[in-house]
Amino acid sequence: MKKWVAIIGVLINTASCALVEQPVVPRQYINEPDALSIHNQYRAMHHAPNLVWDSKLAAYAENYARKCRFQHSHSHYGENLAAGYASISAAVSAWYVEKNAYSYWRPGFSSRTGHFTQLVWRSSKRLGCGYAICNGKHGTPGKFWVCEYSPAGNIVNRGYFAANVLPV
Repeated sequence: MKKWVAIIGVLINTASCALVEQPVVPRQYINEPDALSIHNQYRAMHHAPNLVWDSKLAAYAENYARKCRFQHSHSHYGENLAAGYASISAAVSAWYVEKNAYSYWRPGFSSRTGHFTQLVWRSSKRLGCGYAICNGKHGTPGKFWVCEYSPAGNIVNRGYFAANVLPV
């Protein structure tokens, strides 16, 4: 199955297959405990406090996912996107793998690590995720996962990354 990950507006194709244009199935609710649990497991490894679920962020994420447009919404929230993954756990795990490209010795933003840094950003407090089954609509394969974080991470100012993205 084709899998996509958005890195600040850049699409990376991690596999290949043919896409079939199908209608979006409306009102796909995410499993809140799964989304929150996987986020908080990874955050704990980086000394970041647990996130709490925010239904307003979840509603925003779901409404945006239903558009099936694989691009950032440019809201004032932090945002991670993924498409083609079977579960929220698989999508979040893919974001976390970006840690392998992150440099704690030269902390800062990189499009190669933007999902990871938002995921473990210490100052983010709330989380809401949603998805839609796009199955090729607007070129977005399978399930389209959207997670919103507040306050937003990835603040590109001196010292913010060093204070918010801590090593294991």
